[in-house]
Amino acid sequence: MTKAVNSSDHTSPSSRRSWISWTLFFVTGIAVVAMIVLMLRPQAISADAAITVHSYNGGQLEWNIVDYPATVLASNTFQLKMSDASGNPLQGAQLDIKLEMISMVCGDFDFSLTETAPGLYSGEGVPLMPGLWKASLTIDGDRDAIVTRTLKAVYLSLPF
Repeated sequence: MTKAVNSSDHTSPSSRRSWISWTLFFVTGIAVVAMIVLMLRPQAISADAAITVHSYNGGQLEWNIVDYPATVLASNTFQLKMSDASGNPLQGAQLDIKLEMISMVCGDFDFSLTETAPGLYSGEGVPLMPGLWKASLTIDGDRDAIVTRTLKAVYLSLPF
């Protein structure tokens, strides 16, 4: 007695390889599209512009990071122009900035600014890694009135 063989019961090895190849191609395509979408989506927190304006305790300050974006592991100049509630230059203030990388546990960098002219202050900050950083300004040690901004730090690009 011979048994009839149904051709749909068995698939040829080349047909099986073709099915596996197409499945791998499809899965790889989905993974590539997902990575591109994740890389191109806007971050919840983005870096501020080089110059930002802030209000504090009745006064106003203009915060400038010279040669923006900041360079990693290099001195970056932070300049602040400060005025009181009347619009007069704020003189003799003690200004301290703390740089900390957002969502990372790498080292912070603290530095003080010095007054270079009435109401104008300057200091050097060093971001330790590339990425998004938060700069927190403390005025005259008042921890309840901290002014913050974000900044972007990148590696120095070489001209060639």
